Amino acid sequence: MGQFTRARLTLAAAAVAVLLGVGAPPLHAQATGTVRGTVTEAGSQRALAGAQVTVPGTGRRTVTGSGGEYLLAGVPAGSQTVRVELIGYSPGERRVTVAPGGTATADLELGQSAVALDALVVTGTAGETRQRSLGTTVARVDAAEIAEKAPVSTVTQMLNGRAAGVTIINTTGMLGGGNRVRIRGAKSFSLSNEPLVYIDGVRVNNDQSTGPVNQAFGSRSLSRWNDINPEDIESIEILKGPAAATLYGTEASNGVIQIITKRGRSGQPRITATVKQGANWFANQEGRLWENYFDVGRDGTIESIDIVELEKSRGNQIWQTGHLQDYDLSISGGADLIRYYVAGSFENSTGADPENSLRHWGGRANVTIAPSEKWDVNASLGYKTGRTNIALEAGGGGLTWTTFFARPDRLVGDDPRRGFYSGTPEAYIGAFDSWQDLARTTISFTANHRPFSWFTHRLTLGQDLTREQDNEIQYHDRQWVRFFSFSDRGYKEMREHNVDYSTVDYTGTVSLPVREGLVSSSSLGGQMYRREDHVLYAYGENFPVPGLTSIAATTQGRTNNESSVENVTIGVFAQQQFAWQDRLFLTAALRADDNSAFGEEFDLVTYPKLSAAWVVTEEPFWRVNFLNTLKLRAAYGQSGQQPEAFAAIRTFRAVTGPGDVGTVTPQNLGNPKLGPERGKEFEVGFDAGLLNDRLSVEFSYYDQRTTDAILEREIAPSSGFSGRQFVNAGEIRNSGIELLVRGEPWRTDRHGLETSFHFATNNNEVVSLGDITDEDFISAGTYLRHQIGHPVGSWFSRRVVSATLDQKGIARNLMCDNGQGGAVACADAPQIYLGRTVPRLEGGFSSTLRLFNNIEIFGQLDFKTGFSKLDGNLRVRCYFFSECRENWFPQEFDPARIAEIQAAGPYGGTLIDDADFLKFREVSVAYQVPSAWAQRVGAGTAAVRVAGRNLYTWTKFDGLEPESVFNGGSRGGNHSLWEQNVLPQLQQVVVSLNVSF
Repeated sequence: MGQFTRARLTLAAAAVAVLLGVGAPPLHAQATGTVRGTVTEAGSQRALAGAQVTVPGTGRRTVTGSGGEYLLAGVPAGSQTVRVELIGYSPGERRVTVAPGGTATADLELGQSAVALDALVVTGTAGETRQRSLGTTVARVDAAEIAEKAPVSTVTQMLNGRAAGVTIINTTGMLGGGNRVRIRGAKSFSLSNEPLVYIDGVRVNNDQSTGPVNQAFGSRSLSRWNDINPEDIESIEILKGPAAATLYGTEASNGVIQIITKRGRSGQPRITATVKQGANWFANQEGRLWENYFDVGRDGTIESIDIVELEKSRGNQIWQTGHLQDYDLSISGGADLIRYYVAGSFENSTGADPENSLRHWGGRANVTIAPSEKWDVNASLGYKTGRTNIALEAGGGGLTWTTFFARPDRLVGDDPRRGFYSGTPEAYIGAFDSWQDLARTTISFTANHRPFSWFTHRLTLGQDLTREQDNEIQYHDRQWVRFFSFSDRGYKEMREHNVDYSTVDYTGTVSLPVREGLVSSSSLGGQMYRREDHVLYAYGENFPVPGLTSIAATTQGRTNNESSVENVTIGVFAQQQFAWQDRLFLTAALRADDNSAFGEEFDLVTYPKLSAAWVVTEEPFWRVNFLNTLKLRAAYGQSGQQPEAFAAIRTFRAVTGPGDVGTVTPQNLGNPKLGPERGKEFEVGFDAGLLNDRLSVEFSYYDQRTTDAILEREIAPSSGFSGRQFVNAGEIRNSGIELLVRGEPWRTDRHGLETSFHFATNNNEVVSLGDITDEDFISAGTYLRHQIGHPVGSWFSRRVVSATLDQKGIARNLMCDNGQGGAVACADAPQIYLGRTVPRLEGGFSSTLRLFNNIEIFGQLDFKTGFSKLDGNLRVRCYFFSECRENWFPQEFDPARIAEIQAAGPYGGTLIDDADFLKFREVSVAYQVPSAWAQRVGAGTAAVRVAGRNLYTWTKFDGLEPESVFNGGSRGGNHSLWEQNVLPQLQQVVVSLNVSF
């Protein structure tokens, strides 16, 4: 690893030397003045907050406040142009004369625009770039606006249903629960399919399955996505594939998500306080849970139990109404030299499961220093700490397990279980605790230097440091022995998990005119990314007496271990762009990477990129009046994903040899030729504005291929190694279309209606498995296959199509689907395709109704179709525990269904069900308090909002919830969608008050 350490230090030193090598005159040595003004919406005169105000060529910039006001100090004296840009509006400019030491006023009105060609993009580009020059689509989510409208508490809730091609796979309804993110389908067989995540230019930890193992099969419920406070986010930019992510190189083939946090605005200090109070609950328990059946007395008398109704009749509530509370306070402001944004947050909430709660503190400090028009430095510090208490679920036990599988024979006599399958709710609460303690710090530093009008460069340094401590304990408490035999001993498991990301990123750009109307921009840059992963683990059982909770106090089964993994990527890139008349852009780039996980015999990997963008409507020949904006774009690019840290290395494990002497034995054969998976993507599309920018359409078609996909091959025993070897062998294809339509069908000075609709398709196919198998498929888990001609990780199983029942209700004469539209004896039947796990089609619809300029009503629907999930609740109840009505009254049902249930495993047709759904995701009503009223209490602005989430679901899925699944492990990893006693998505209502001073 020494070569990587020396290389990254050399890269950082060189970048700093270049950055500091050219000085700039101090601000006080120049004649300057101040520009101030207000930005409003044309027509309605509504103040526009968050608009970017710049004086081109001077480096002066700021953002308008909530009242649309702005202040720019340190503007060079003389005639200057003030430019204002805001997503959704046409840019505005005004010429002013700035006197030395004086103040000029420039008020601007912006007209609404459907296509924001001049919006600035920072993700996936060599520098801050206008949207018009990009040959790829970059999805932008206005996080600040969403946080005002909807009851979102996590980044993934912000993304869900708002960006075409971005699929959020919800896992559990518990507070702190994780989500899986897929952008344009699944691209890897065995590596992660998660996108990279950056905060203010620094790569950060986005592990989606952390915490103690509270679900079966090694699954963990918590997610690092939830560490980021939505109130601190200004916007989110999303690169959807290799064509857009080439400059990020190795690791970026799954896409990139850049989170941009709020910055300070010039002007007087502005204090903003937000208080949220709400509730969440397990909705419609009686209608969604089922009756379970059993032969109570073993005499043929079948009884049923509805545990929810039974407990309610006893005056008990199994699940509680959780209390949501969140408090945020921020102050922002500044002047010409320094601008700041400082915020703090406190969240103290409980979930529907009495064991689920969280208590978190967070803070953020963003500072921008601009010592001259040639310099600006942005520093950011984010911190999050606190505890999340989680419950057992998903096969791991807990309240869902004992309730979902309740049975009437637990009511016989004086059985203490009261009908619950294992322990009562109070027994689980008293006997077990699982929690994660967190301390997370994210630091970023970006320096922008403009020494000459033709040369700019940028240096970004940063770290993301995550400190997790995961704990699970069963107490030594004999009162619970009647439910859990281990309660007379107890155990504790603890894991400390530290994850450190480091980023060094330098880019320089030279822009020069080649001839009149033609500008050349040449960029050169380099990056170093490092991830360090360190785990300490300890376990012990048998506390001698009640009350002890330390592993050191246990007397049996004590184990511990430690592991440490480091991965480093070093890359360089060059990019050349030509711009003709600021309307035709051609861009070419090449990136080269090395990664510490590559095999010794694998050289540098290179990734090319080529793109074109053409704003056709700015050509002199354009005469189509109703189509006022049209940009055509096309791009081809590549990026990759490196192997697992030790996949290429030959490793050994320690064992005890003859004579009890320590020795080693082969563990992993390794592969010195192992390289990264390579993603290749072609994208073509257009952005259009119609009807005087009352309607916008964004369309994209993409075709991606993952080549050299990593798979595992059986190892010949003669090699001396056992198991499997990682090889670059497979190929996967993803293709589809994405459409986003936005419009404002109704607009007056005081009222308006804005609507948005998007959908995206994904066609996924396994193209090749190389030579690792003689078959056309490999197993990917229970009922899962990677099979040529079908989507990655598809459901496959034999399916019974007909059977007969004898007098005892036993299924006979089973016939199965032969895969060709006919039937064959099940003993000879093939496993057939039963569905895919990533939606084929997803989309969303949202609408905002504005009344009297101070009332906003917002609603959102989203949908996912063309995918299937496995109903593990049915599997446990019917296949294993014999609690279903089908087990006891088979004559009432289709014999084919009975045959699959009685076989208890070989046939998956009954378990794997279409999971299509349409969800009424969000609704809110916001009231902007009149300024005169707010001023009576000393406030500048005030707003009250009432919002609801997960209000109703339309679905044909027969299970509990079409969204909730295992979060990790073999049941919820890369491809599986498996639901089993997982808490469903919760309904919630939140009331918030926002006041600014």
